[in-house]
Amino acid sequence: MVVRVVLLICSLIATSVMAKSYEDILEQGQITIAVYNNFPPYSYLKDGEPAGVDIEVGKRIAAGLGVDLEWMWINADENLEDDLRNAIWKGHIITRQKADLMLRVPYDRKFAYAIDGYGLPKNDLVVMFGPYQQESWALLRDHEKTNDIRTLAIFQYEPVAVELDSLPSFFLGATIGGRLRDKLVHVDSVFDGIKLLQEGKVAAVAGMKGQLQWGMSTSGDVNKTEFAPLPEQYDISADGLAAMSIKSWDIGMAVKTDYRELAYAIQAITEPMIKNGEMEALFLEYGLSYEIPDYHRTE
Repeated sequence: MVVRVVLLICSLIATSVMAKSYEDILEQGQITIAVYNNFPPYSYLKDGEPAGVDIEVGKRIAAGLGVDLEWMWINADENLEDDLRNAIWKGHIITRQKADLMLRVPYDRKFAYAIDGYGLPKNDLVVMFGPYQQESWALLRDHEKTNDIRTLAIFQYEPVAVELDSLPSFFLGATIGGRLRDKLVHVDSVFDGIKLLQEGKVAAVAGMKGQLQWGMSTSGDVNKTEFAPLPEQYDISADGLAAMSIKSWDIGMAVKTDYRELAYAIQAITEPMIKNGEMEALFLEYGLSYEIPDYHRTE
């Protein structure tokens, strides 16, 4: 009897931590979706409840499958490979919990099919699929400080806030022969940079377009329910960033390699959302513009 109880407990624990196949998800009536922790406007807690664009996407995926939804909150590690390992194919380092699906995964075919030093696939344990948004780098400018000058040369004289160790930080520090380096103000987050901009301490903020839009419309307050329009004093654009090695990228999803059927079922839910405007509407709900992924663009 004791052995049976132990086996039952072990079975329940295994079920709760292991990624599931499409059939298992339908049979058990639940899908576990991994999202990034404290990553507005995409996934965060608002008045103690999950909120953000990716949260809304996840809800619609679960509804389309006809199952309940459980969130797995993950913290960004050093790189995407680590995040995929922790969320999808190996699990959390302590709990070993795995998600059935991970959202906000950069959709990069070169990364997906990369080869290691032994000539073997580096990322063959996951399948990246279903791009549902295009993200991009941008600059949020204060016209009163930049005098509407659209080139980066103005930032030889005016400070610009940039997140520490980000691609814009490396780019702005090296461009124009490094002449902007002394004017870079490094911050822990884009939202810290926006606060400095609103206080008049910097002339611009560099970061992801979606975070710049949301941060300006909410002043970084995750509990705000209304999104203010961008004051005429400011604008958000990619002017001056054309030389960046990566200017924009598609955002998609990932599942374990063994569960491609699940990926097909999920993509059958999200693709119509992109085509019928439902996906764009989700972004508008959070005060964001929507860019269709390159994957879905037609000539």
